[in-house]
Formats: sequence, C-alpha cells, structure tokens
Amino acid sequence: MHSLSLREDRFLEVLRRLIALTPRLQNNPGAGLVPEERLAAQVVLETLAPHLQSGFIQAESLAAPGKEARPSLVLTVKGTGEGALGFVGAHFDVVPADEKGEGWERNPFALWEGPGGVLYGRGVTDCLGHVAVLTDLLAQLAERGVRPRRTLKVVLISNEESSDLPGLGLGYVAEQGRLKDLAGQPVYWLDSANFGPTLGTGGISQWELKVTGVGGHSGMPQNCVNALELGMAASLELARWFHARFPPTEDEKRYGFLSSSSLKATVVEGSNTKETKIPADVTLRGDLRLTPFYDLEEVREAVMNFVRELDARIERDEVIPGFPRTRTAAGKRGSLEFRFQGGGMEGIACRLDSPGLQALKEAMQAVRGVAPTPFSLTGSLPLVRDLQRQGCDVQITGFGEMAYYHAPNEQARLEDFRQGFSILRELLVRL
Repeated sequence: MHSLSLREDRFLEVLRRLIALTPRLQNNPGAGLVPEERLAAQVVLETLAPHLQSGFIQAESLAAPGKEARPSLVLTVKGTGEGALGFVGAHFDVVPADEKGEGWERNPFALWEGPGGVLYGRGVTDCLGHVAVLTDLLAQLAERGVRPRRTLKVVLISNEESSDLPGLGLGYVAEQGRLKDLAGQPVYWLDSANFGPTLGTGGISQWELKVTGVGGHSGMPQNCVNALELGMAASLELARWFHARFPPTEDEKRYGFLSSSSLKATVVEGSNTKETKIPADVTLRGDLRLTPFYDLEEVREAVMNFVRELDARIERDEVIPGFPRTRTAAGKRGSLEFRFQGGGMEGIACRLDSPGLQALKEAMQAVRGVAPTPFSLTGSLPLVRDLQRQGCDVQITGFGEMAYYHAPNEQARLEDFRQGFSILRELLVRL
C-alpha cells in the first residue's frame, strides 16, 4: 500500500467532469438552485464500475423515495481484520457562483489548469477535489487488490451546502443505519482545507428578523417609522450585545480558533424601490456561528429573549440609544419579530488526546516533511457532534485553499491533492 500515489490523469479527469456539472450542482433553493447530486454520483460510479462489478467495492445510493435525484453514496471496501475506518463528509453540491457579479477571472464551471499546478473552478476545494481524490484512492485499492486492515467506509454526501432537509444528506444516511458500524471507530471528516488538522468547528443557526414600520412620504418623516433604519439599528444592537455576552474563551485559544463566536446580518429584503418613500416592512436574515464551548440551545434562547425585550422597550416608548424614530407623531410604533430558522447544527471540539488525531499528525509529518499546524474555525459541519456522541474518534482535515472557500476564483494546487492522497494512504496503513 505504501507504493500508492495519486494517479493524476484519473484524478483530473474525474475533477474535470465534476466541475463541468457544477451549474446543476449549485445549492441555494431560495434562489431556485436545487442541485442534482445524482449527476456527480454517476461520475464516481462510472469511474469505479469495474470494481463494483467485481465486488471489491460495494456501493449504495441513498435518498428517500421521490428524492432519487439527490443521493448520497456509501462506498465500502471490506477489510482483512476487525474494526472500521470512515472517510466521511466530502460532498457533491457546491455553493453558487456568479461569474459576472462576483468578479470571477475565469469560467467557474470549467476546470482550468494553470502554471504551477493551479486548479481553478467552483468546487475545486469545497468539495469536489476531495471527491476526486477518494474516487482515485478506491480505484487504486481495487486495481492492486489491496484491502486495508479495517473495513473502509467512504461516505459522499448530498445537500451539505444548505439547511438540513428530510430524506437527504448525511442525516438520511444515518437514519438508514449506514453509519452504525462507524460507532466507536476513527472517522475522518474530509471537508476542510489547509491540511490542519482542523481541531474544532462552530455551530450554526440561521435567523430572520421581520421589521414592521410605518411607511410614507420621505418628506414627512414624523408620520413614519423607517423599517430599514429600525432593522439596521436592531441588528447592530443585537450584534453588540451578543459579542459582549458570549466573548472568546480560553478553550478557543487552546484549540486555535481563527475567529470567535459571531452573530451578523447577511441579507436584507424589502419591497420598497422608490427613494422618496420610507419603507414599511423589511426582513433581515443572517446567522449565528458559535464555538463548541457554548451551548447552542441556551444561546438561541438568550438571543430571542434579547430581541423580545428590544421590542418591549419600543412598546413602552423607551428611548434606545442610537435608534431611529420608533413611533410616529400619531403614536403608531414599529415592531420587531425574531425567529431562528430550523434547529441549527452544533459545533465540535475534537479530542486532543485521541489515537485518530495522533495518526493524522504522524501521517501529515511523514508526507509533508513538516510538523502540522492545527487550527479551528467557525465553519459548520453536519452531524459531526452526533458522530462524536456515538463514540467515534472524529477528526477533521482537508486539502486545498481555505481562503477560497465559498469565494470567487476558487482554486487549489495539484500538489495539495497529491499530498492529501498520500495522507489518506498513510492513515490506512497506520490504522
């Protein structure tokens, strides 16, 4: 097994085919972009077809009835001994790319190979490059007839880039019992970058603030409550309170978190399109990112209570420092209605004393020749905390450029994936 290395021709061919599909893999249902992950899954299955037919690799496509266009794949190679090892989390869907509006320098939907082994295109790092590496690894194990000691389970998932939906993604894979044999076993989540290891991630909960004002002529502001101004003031007040109430912790320093918990508005919607009309209704949406050293449910409840109190203060006609007009001359008031969308996802703090982390560090040192540089971030991953609660030794890593995650001009170096392949090979050897 030590002789295995990335077969660049196959890796690039798989990645090229996957990125060509990204117009139909973009995941943003609110903008009408619903991915068809079966297209990407088919690329993987076609590449592995001879080894599926021989039985060396077992494959299962999992999606609820009526959602067959959006499957996850579970690919299994039987080991020679006891135990299991999971490579989980690489996903088929991608975040949207707006070639013109975001300033992409090249077509985001076609793989471009540049000088120095630069690979450019939507999904190169997040997360189709990882899918292509795992596909080549499985193919090479089958071609060489090399079985790992532990049974290897590779889980490629759908719907990672959107909120949880019934019948899809890793949640559905777990509901169907396909993760049970990973309970208590080493599990490596392959959806990060910059190698790491990534020692921790943040929880996430998306929120919505509906602001009701009193619309009217902009030349008569005494008769109005500007919903846009009220919404901006309320969201800033909420953010100020949040960052004072949930500050950085000592554990965040120990885990090397690149940022602390945060709450911010990211989307503003309003129907008003006339500059001389004060808007009556505005909706703000955003997210809460929480390091795993705070309890997500407790924080959510505290946030909702704070906004309820803000609205009660407006009802009592209390002056809130920095706020715009909250009541008209005739006594009509503005109002705030806040809610969280769905249940959110918890973050994770990986075990720092685990055999899985030690094996990952050793593999990185052996392949890259330098000591790894662990870090943590408040990006969020589905079900990792649940896997940890099942006793799994969950560790997180990934290959590519973190700076381009969800960003224009997504790119990575071929060398990152060469090394990534070798790190996975070393994990199979060591475990």
